[in-house]
Amino acid sequence: MSRHHSRFERDYRAGWDRRDWSSNGNHVSSTNCSSAASTNSNNRPGLLPLPIVPSRLPTPATATCTTVSSDVITSLVANSSPASTTKTPCISKTENQPQGLATSVRWGQTPINQSTPWDTDEPPSKQMRENENPGAAPWVTTVAAGSQPALITHSYGMTQPPTFSPAANVQAPVIGVTPSLPPHVTPQLPLMPAHYQLQPQPSQPLSNMVVNLQSQPLYTNSQPLSMSSMSGVGPVAHPSPGVVGNGHLACPMLPPPPPALPSAALPSNAPATNGQVAAPMPPNAAAGPDNTNGVQMLRTIGVGKYEFTDPWHPKEMLKELNQQRRAKEFTDLKIIVEGKEFEVHQNVLASCSLYFKDLIKRSPRDSSRSGEKLELAMSNLTADVLELLLEFVYTGSLIIDSANAKTLLEAASKFQFHTFCKVCVSFLEKQLTASNCLGILAMAEAMQCTELYNMAKAYALQIFPEVANQEEILNISKDDFISYMSNDSLNTKAEELVYETVIKWIKKDAAIRAQYAAELLAVVRLPFIHPSYLLNVVDNEELIKSSEACRDLVNEAKRYHMLPHARQEMQTPRTRPRLSAGVAEVIVLVGGRQMIGMNQRALTAVTCLNPQNNKWYPLASLPFYDREFFSVVSAGDNIYLSGGMESGVTLADVWCYMSLLDNWNLVSRMTVPRCRHNSLVYDGKIYTIGGVGVAGNVDHVERYDTITNQWETIAPLPKAVHSAAATVCGGKIYVFGGVNEAGRAAGVLQSYIPQTNSWSFIESPMIDNKYAPAVTLNGFIFILGGAYARATTIYDPEKGNIKAGPNMNHSRQFCSAVVLDGKIYATGGIVSSEGPALGNMEAYDPKTNTWTLLPNMPCPVFRHGCVVIKKYIQSG
Repeated sequence: MSRHHSRFERDYRAGWDRRDWSSNGNHVSSTNCSSAASTNSNNRPGLLPLPIVPSRLPTPATATCTTVSSDVITSLVANSSPASTTKTPCISKTENQPQGLATSVRWGQTPINQSTPWDTDEPPSKQMRENENPGAAPWVTTVAAGSQPALITHSYGMTQPPTFSPAANVQAPVIGVTPSLPPHVTPQLPLMPAHYQLQPQPSQPLSNMVVNLQSQPLYTNSQPLSMSSMSGVGPVAHPSPGVVGNGHLACPMLPPPPPALPSAALPSNAPATNGQVAAPMPPNAAAGPDNTNGVQMLRTIGVGKYEFTDPWHPKEMLKELNQQRRAKEFTDLKIIVEGKEFEVHQNVLASCSLYFKDLIKRSPRDSSRSGEKLELAMSNLTADVLELLLEFVYTGSLIIDSANAKTLLEAASKFQFHTFCKVCVSFLEKQLTASNCLGILAMAEAMQCTELYNMAKAYALQIFPEVANQEEILNISKDDFISYMSNDSLNTKAEELVYETVIKWIKKDAAIRAQYAAELLAVVRLPFIHPSYLLNVVDNEELIKSSEACRDLVNEAKRYHMLPHARQEMQTPRTRPRLSAGVAEVIVLVGGRQMIGMNQRALTAVTCLNPQNNKWYPLASLPFYDREFFSVVSAGDNIYLSGGMESGVTLADVWCYMSLLDNWNLVSRMTVPRCRHNSLVYDGKIYTIGGVGVAGNVDHVERYDTITNQWETIAPLPKAVHSAAATVCGGKIYVFGGVNEAGRAAGVLQSYIPQTNSWSFIESPMIDNKYAPAVTLNGFIFILGGAYARATTIYDPEKGNIKAGPNMNHSRQFCSAVVLDGKIYATGGIVSSEGPALGNMEAYDPKTNTWTLLPNMPCPVFRHGCVVIKKYIQSG
């Protein structure tokens, strides 16, 4: 008996009773290996045998039973393994033991068809010592063998079928002898992806395959089994190629996973599978339709019931239908346009277009019953446009540019391709300019496209000074021109510009348009034109002199200037001022929290400050209540609010504030729900970084394209943090500090290069900020306040050094900051966790290197969003 065995007896067997195994797997106290099993025996919890596929079991040649004092030793000898004499320490006093399947059995690596009771397992410490001395002799154990019929005819009947997943390994004792149970009817299990199918290899033993079982009770918790890679498995009989056992999917054998790691060496980020630690999935594991291992393909909907979903099925089906269309296979509709024939499938075209659906329904059915194709001759569209529409119908994708967008939208609207209409509308909204906004406005009105009409109208009204200089405004119809120029929201600082535009439009075609001079002049607010301009310019215009109605309008304006005391009796549409006050860059405060005593209250108000007159203006309120820890960023003149937490639920919603329409709209959701994250804009795209997810800190980073309304996952953060300070400087994205998984300051600076999609990081105790914003000004990065009082930290990206800046006037935690007109504005915040919340803001001037307090905000607020946009402010 070795010293290792003595230590094992002392440490692990102290309070244990001897238990031997009968042929049916129960513990017995008898010393005869053939004694009957007692159903009331004291089974040790957690030692559950595994179901065994009969066709995969080896056939034992002999079963030898040897009894020494009270120990029962039984060994199994296979046909293909010759008997040998092996010294087995600490198991039996018998010197000669035949070797069967177990040639090198270690802790947690019991082969199929063998049992290792807990009272003979080698402790982990022994395994570690053997790993340090690879030359040492392996620890060999004998195994109990039941009769061949008992091994073949029995398997487990489970309330929920087991699930096998590849590359999971658990270092735990395993029991592999199948007990004698009533015959079990194999459940009808669904075909599941990623299950192993053993291939016939009659001349080669199957190695590196073993079924592992956790030591916890599996069936009470409905925990599935797992398939992993291990050594020490002898020859196993293989089924025929057509046999599929235990609900396994018939598919080629996957390549064996890498050698199993010890429990302590498993990666910490490996996903939990069936209570075990699994190897990480490759980045492209679920990237294409050829991969059947995607976890999204199978979903449990009940006991023994699964819902199978193939996410690539629609795309593959469309691809096949498009190939059939091009090959003119199974087509039953022929469309003739400009002498060109297009053969399509009636049901495919009708599923995308209400126009064609109704047309096909009303067409005669004689040709279809006789096998002939239905023919439609169309003259209200071109062959090129129809080809593009059919390409979209059969592929779901199409290239849109400024040259074909209007034509495609007109055709899609005419033939009621509603999905394609939305795509064209979204594209045209991003393409609005001063030279085309009025044309798009007229087209949207003609097609009754409300969304595009409202957007184009608001855009054209806002940039009227630019539109007035374009040739397009002189070519629109009289009704459209009057509707545009008479709008109260027309953005003009001088009514003289409106008058000059009206005269230019008339003179563009004076022979026809001169008759409308009085009607057009009525849309000009003449009483708000300067008196000198009215006398020197308007009075001397030939078009005005030749029209009595125009002279009456000019005289009305003169009386308005000359008789100010009588203006109350002169109220007309022309004496009502326009609502425009110009476009200004404003600071917008979005939502947040408010302290009321020791309690907090969520704010839904959105307000903006015009620094030119220091006035606050209300904007459209948030469309939800009691949401916090969201992130706000501005892209163009719109505001995007992402994520957050509401009633304890982490969200992935993204809301967009449309500055022109003054309303909030939902856009595409993020792929990962998160809160306490950072968002910023680089090269027109919105990046969301880190934060807290459903199960703790996330290192996930994704970016949003405002034109395509799509999210894209990029390289993850090296260190998962939340409540960090992030900004863009010099073509890089910088993430300072934050809070790590342990709830402490992360002490790390992480930087991202978009061109290479790569991150780098440095760790430093000086980077200890959290709950603080960061902004970029004059090539330097400023980190303001946070959990460290009034401090201002300045980082120089070129030199890579950090220095302290001037302190703010107040300690600000959970504040927000923006840059406007070369100054930094810090807004709101909270002094400490107990309050109070701050209702003021202060500005940093780099010229004087000082902070200056500014007038109060509408209310004290913290955990709010703060951005700068150009806003069309209305007053009056």
